[in-house]
Amino acid sequence: MEMYINKFTYDYDEKGAVTDAQVGLYGNDKDGQYVSCNLVIKPDELGTKEDGKTAKTFNDVTINDVSTIAKNKMISYLQGDKKTTDITTDTSKDA
Repeated sequence: MEMYINKFTYDYDEKGAVTDAQVGLYGNDKDGQYVSCNLVIKPDELGTKEDGKTAKTFNDVTINDVSTIAKNKMISYLQGDKKTTDITTDTSKDA
């Protein structure tokens, strides 16, 4: 299924610095299956510069870079990667 961007916005703090990007993704296939999600990409998800030590900022990446990060994040959520999901299941029984 091909995924497409249908929303891309930056959020700013009171000093005008970008705090995160919101990315909307959607896709559908020939069988009518449909996926739609909105993800928030934080600065710590942008990776590091070529030196491997300095964190990238939103000024260092393109919209395509951020959309790729969002697509990978969505795939990780769908696969149930414990590191990126915060969905919990209560398996305890009420007495």
